[in-house]
Amino acid sequence: MPREKTSVSREDYLKAIWEMVQEEQEPISARLAEELGVTPPAVTAALKRLARDGMLVVRRDGRIALTRRGSGIADHLAMRHQLAEKLLTEVIGIDWTRAHDEAERLEHGISPEVEKLLLARFGAEGYCPHGVPLQGGLAKLRRKHGAVPLSDVVTGQSVEVLCVYEKDAEFLKFLSGLAIHPGARARIRKREYDETMTLAVGKRTIHLGKPATSRIWVRALAQ
Repeated sequence: MPREKTSVSREDYLKAIWEMVQEEQEPISARLAEELGVTPPAVTAALKRLARDGMLVVRRDGRIALTRRGSGIADHLAMRHQLAEKLLTEVIGIDWTRAHDEAERLEHGISPEVEKLLLARFGAEGYCPHGVPLQGGLAKLRRKHGAVPLSDVVTGQSVEVLCVYEKDAEFLKFLSGLAIHPGARARIRKREYDETMTLAVGKRTIHLGKPATSRIWVRALAQ
């Protein structure tokens, strides 16, 4: 698909909306303002421009939906971000906990030529360091592997970590210290009333609260 030229601001809005849909959050103006660190009036003005250009629709109840055109651009932006993360971690050697923030700065400067070379190097069917497919995002993990948040898993079930929330470097450092990363396996030993979970990860027993378990996507393993 030919790359459609958009401004950095537009790219940020489209990718943020796409990510909310991937994470099964309802895209609304208030969430966008918080995510992008801008004022509600700025969000309103940006959404009007994007709607005018056929990239999204703002429904009467305030929900935002990407059009086919907007979704295609956002898919491409997300892939470019993940390619930047792979370049940073697999070639340059940046720790996976820092890759997202560095890729946010790098992704906008990737030319079509460099993008083509990165795809040739890493392949289009790969995954970013946090476990998200280069094509299809988290939705692909749900569709192909039955990915669910760890918070939804029942006691006694063994799981494999598929991907983790990537936008919070401190959260990633916390997970790294517990040996939780894509590919790690765990068994749910106990769920408390407050939704704190006790897990066995290797020879370790760890405890995670709902703010953490809702940001880790897993697949159930055969018992």
